[in-house]
Amino acid sequence: MLRVLEITFPVFALVFCGFFGQRWRILPERAVEGINAFVFFFALPAMLFRVVATQPLASFVDWRFAAAYVTGGLIVLLLTRAAALGGAPPGDDRQRSARRSQAAAFGLSASHGNLGYMGIPLAIELGRQYLPTMILAIVCDIFVLITLSIALLELNRRRSQGRQSAPRIALVVGSGLARSPLVLSIGLGLAWSLAAPEMPETMDNFTRILGSAAGPCALFAIGASLGDRRIVIDHAVAALITFKLVVHPALAAVLMLFVFSVDPASAAVGVLAASLPGASNSFIIARRYGVDTREISAATLAGTFIALATVSLVIWAFGLRAA
Repeated sequence: MLRVLEITFPVFALVFCGFFGQRWRILPERAVEGINAFVFFFALPAMLFRVVATQPLASFVDWRFAAAYVTGGLIVLLLTRAAALGGAPPGDDRQRSARRSQAAAFGLSASHGNLGYMGIPLAIELGRQYLPTMILAIVCDIFVLITLSIALLELNRRRSQGRQSAPRIALVVGSGLARSPLVLSIGLGLAWSLAAPEMPETMDNFTRILGSAAGPCALFAIGASLGDRRIVIDHAVAALITFKLVVHPALAAVLMLFVFSVDPASAAVGVLAASLPGASNSFIIARRYGVDTREISAATLAGTFIALATVSLVIWAFGLRAA
């Protein structure tokens, strides 16, 4: 276990640096926005493009893994949503609409982990051979879990306004995906890999230098974005943390190892991805749709600290070792 902590503790220590840098007001005003913008629009897309473009296309085609990961995420999302809706008082139309929106946001928070900002750096620490599988998990997250959650939130908002239009909802969701730097960089990388040209040395060096900043800056940005939030752990927050850090990885392990018979190395990465704490994307998306984000914010913050133990346990249990 000490060998495992040698991998996980430095990764989480960067998160803690960002957290206390913001909490203690060491960072200047708007610094967090700048760091997040650099990671989201520059460093992480460059790293994703380079990894995908320099890997054979077959590295990203693992239907057993994708089916197992998507199935686990969908089950957790729907279970969390059902639990959030269950037992609530009837209320009027407006109250029911607010509960449905919050339940959808809770489902996203419990099923969507911080794969981009935390999963990628962990995969790099463990060995670059794990990166294609982690990127495949990111693709599954973006195109299934995030897409479904936004569709549910958009549907509920339009229902509350008395307007329901499936084509319009599909357009809203599709346009959001099309503008995502992560989706664009992965798509361009796949296109480059499919065309199979040799990457010019200048481009290779540029994406390597820029992409190498993604890991440490992303981890610092996670902590910094959480540094000004409060931790109030009530029943809802505890449930969200349990679903994300316990139920999700346990279900992923069962599905990958015993139902879909995923390759053991890929299964280990899949369970690691499922064990990661909730992503700030859930908070951002929920706030965009007017959902009360106090529980999601607290679950993301507390879950990130607790994940040092749970992620380390997964790495130890599956025998993942640094290359």
